[in-house]
Amino acid sequence: MADHGSAEQLIDDIDVSIDQAQREIRAFTYLLHPLNLLTDGLKVTIEQFVNGFSSRTSLQTSLEIAPEVDELSYERQRAILRVIQEALMNVFRHAQATQVKVAMETRDTHFKLRVTDNGRGMPINQARSGPKAISFGVGIPAMRARLRQAGGSLEIHSSSATRGRGTTLCAELPHSLPLKRARQRVGRDIHPGPHRSTTEQH
Repeated sequence: MADHGSAEQLIDDIDVSIDQAQREIRAFTYLLHPLNLLTDGLKVTIEQFVNGFSSRTSLQTSLEIAPEVDELSYERQRAILRVIQEALMNVFRHAQATQVKVAMETRDTHFKLRVTDNGRGMPINQARSGPKAISFGVGIPAMRARLRQAGGSLEIHSSSATRGRGTTLCAELPHSLPLKRARQRVGRDIHPGPHRSTTEQH
């Protein structure tokens, strides 16, 4: 009987692993899907990407994107888009989160991007920036490099001490846009994903 129970548990574990692998394949494949940044602009491209990403993963997503992002140069728009893509993949693969919020607002001299999840967080020494920081995965160094090239910066705020408080990625990118319109106008959208949490460990 013990052997029978162990075999059933093994089969259940294999099923869970296969399900997780299938979702990761769908997510990675979607990252390779060409996006129409040049024709659609950054705001619409982010909305389309996050909507599609949510439908292929276990994450419920919400969006607040300032329309002024479309006035940035193509190179900076592309850098921001890649940072959002890599941030969402990190959340999906590592955070064990069910919800993530992507918000980008306009300040007088810079754009501020926040990607916040409700996952398990990470140890403080992993969340720190600077030479002593310990990164999990290759996404964080890649995001920092992209932002530095565009004159921006990246910080990670997180702690694993309290589960559910999650992690917040904060990125800033300078601009010199003449903000004469009503500032910080925000486009909002919510994309519910399947109500299942990821289980992959770091």
